[in-house]
Amino acid sequence: MKMQSIEWLRQLVALPSVNPAMSTDDAQRNEARLVDWLEPWFAARGFRVERVGQTPGRPNLLVRVGARQPRRTLLFESHLDTVGVAGFQGDPFTLREENGRLYGRGACDTKGPLAAFMATLDDEVLAALATSSIELIWLGAIGEETGNLGAEEAIAAGLRADECVVLEPTDLQVVHAHKGVCWFTAATRGRAAHASDPSRGDNAILKMAQVWGILAEATAEAAKQYPGHVLGSPTISIGTIQGGSGTNIVPDRCEIQVDRRLMPGESAPAVFADLQQRLAVVPGGVELTLLKEGLPFHTPADAPLVREFSAALAAGGVPSVVTGAPWCSDAGPLALACGQTIVWGPGAIAQAHTVDEYIETAVLETARKVLRHFLLAAAK
Repeated sequence: MKMQSIEWLRQLVALPSVNPAMSTDDAQRNEARLVDWLEPWFAARGFRVERVGQTPGRPNLLVRVGARQPRRTLLFESHLDTVGVAGFQGDPFTLREENGRLYGRGACDTKGPLAAFMATLDDEVLAALATSSIELIWLGAIGEETGNLGAEEAIAAGLRADECVVLEPTDLQVVHAHKGVCWFTAATRGRAAHASDPSRGDNAILKMAQVWGILAEATAEAAKQYPGHVLGSPTISIGTIQGGSGTNIVPDRCEIQVDRRLMPGESAPAVFADLQQRLAVVPGGVELTLLKEGLPFHTPADAPLVREFSAALAAGGVPSVVTGAPWCSDAGPLALACGQTIVWGPGAIAQAHTVDEYIETAVLETARKVLRHFLLAAAK
């Protein structure tokens, strides 16, 4: 029901689950309190519940319902963590409804999509699943905002599925592919000297211009391998730069943080190896350090899961849009453990991580209807 999805969202938002890397306040950080609330919620509806993972104090929640020897396993996944709340307009943990919008941290990313999924699990849907030959699985994963920690832990614990729907705000569009990401630092070294005679030093900042030229050239060459791809091409961007210690000192070190978006078929280790070889020409060398890797994924646009979800959208009165995305999610690692994977959900990615995060009330209800059509069709 419409009001039920709002009520579930209200309770989810009221349970702070900020990624521990994004808050020092113990009253806000950690996903465990959300797991403590969701575990009995699913158990009360007949789900078999299990905590999995290896991170102390931060469990992932894995729940199952339906056939124990299924002909088909269908996985839904939500990440449990949110970003921090610094500067949030109003109380981030009290859902506020205003002008058809529901405001709160996680309302869009990604407690709203989870609330719609929960509201879908009414008596009729659960009864259909109980007598079907499919098993429905839901994974609540930790640590997505800083990587794919929870999804990777669940896979390491043996999680597999025929099909996977990662619940993220996609404007109700079916995302059948997205890019990966490689975050790294590149550091140059020089020799400090008094700026009154810079010839006595070796300027590390000036070397970084050569480094950037090499990085940009390598990315442009990689882009030639993906003409007309749904995801466009690989991209690269400098996010930060630090160097030098004073105006009158020739800098002996400079470091940049780089965002390199990966295409399906690329990997951070391969990109790293190529860049290290290319950067060997820079005097003094360049030190590369990997900060984060997020995997890309690609499910064919005409795959059965995409077609079935498009049919559910049509049944719910929503035009089916099948597309790719430049961002990355837990779909990257999960696609390696599942036959087919898509990312889908209510809400707009532009509203994620903002100081006025919200989801529209109407789209929450639309998502519930679409998910209901999908699950009932799958259970037949």
